[in-house]
Amino acid sequence: MAESTGRLRLRAMVFALIPAAALALSGCATWSGILEPQASIEDDSPDAAEARRVLDHLQKTNERLKNFKGVGRLTIRQAGKVQMDERLAWIGSDPLKLSIVLFAAGFPAVRMAGDGEWLYYQEDQAAGSTVKKIRASDPDFKRLLSIPIQSSDILALMRGRIPIREHRSVRLQPLASGSGYVLMLMRAWGAHQMIFLDETKTEVRQTEVYDASGDLLFQANFQEMQLVDGYKVPLRLVVSGKEKTLVQLVVERYWADVPVTPSMFVLGPPG
Repeated sequence: MAESTGRLRLRAMVFALIPAAALALSGCATWSGILEPQASIEDDSPDAAEARRVLDHLQKTNERLKNFKGVGRLTIRQAGKVQMDERLAWIGSDPLKLSIVLFAAGFPAVRMAGDGEWLYYQEDQAAGSTVKKIRASDPDFKRLLSIPIQSSDILALMRGRIPIREHRSVRLQPLASGSGYVLMLMRAWGAHQMIFLDETKTEVRQTEVYDASGDLLFQANFQEMQLVDGYKVPLRLVVSGKEKTLVQLVVERYWADVPVTPSMFVLGPPG
């Protein structure tokens, strides 16, 4: 009975993602309070050139890693209480292809896949189970994870990269408290994203992404990293939001440069 209840709860949480994907198409403390006040930097200044150089370095991280797969454990906590703690398997392909299987009590409970054009969802692989399909190139996972993070963000993080949001300019400045720097990706009216770096400006400690109102959407931390076939990829990844939600993925196995086919990201009826 307990296993059945767990599977039903897991399915209900993931089922809520489907309408959220359609809407997408139409709290942990942040680091932003410890920035050193600094005037705007002109685009042709040496500091602005340095900021662009640092961003270019980040964008080249694991750029050759296009396809990957893995298994691990996904834990979701809301206000400190565990809401989900289940096994997860995934396969991804840059830029927008992602397929995942959530398990409950050791059995596949939910399958989801996106091919960059459609999002597919299926509760299980039993005969007669329905595959739901909705047009969504880069779906939002807020209803599943309670954090407004998109498929492209997840793919970047799982490749050991920082998702880079659209911006008009970039600034680099030291932290007022502690060591390190923050790279700020600016809109016309404020920061879209902050990337916190170590003293060498090469290692990412954390990133924070903000909406148009300046409210935190999510922050992501590479808590532990591992080396797989020459790529530095996550071993333990933590993503959190402003509403006291914390999502942790502990990677148990990771395979890089795996072969993929288009059919891996399309769900059909069980056969």
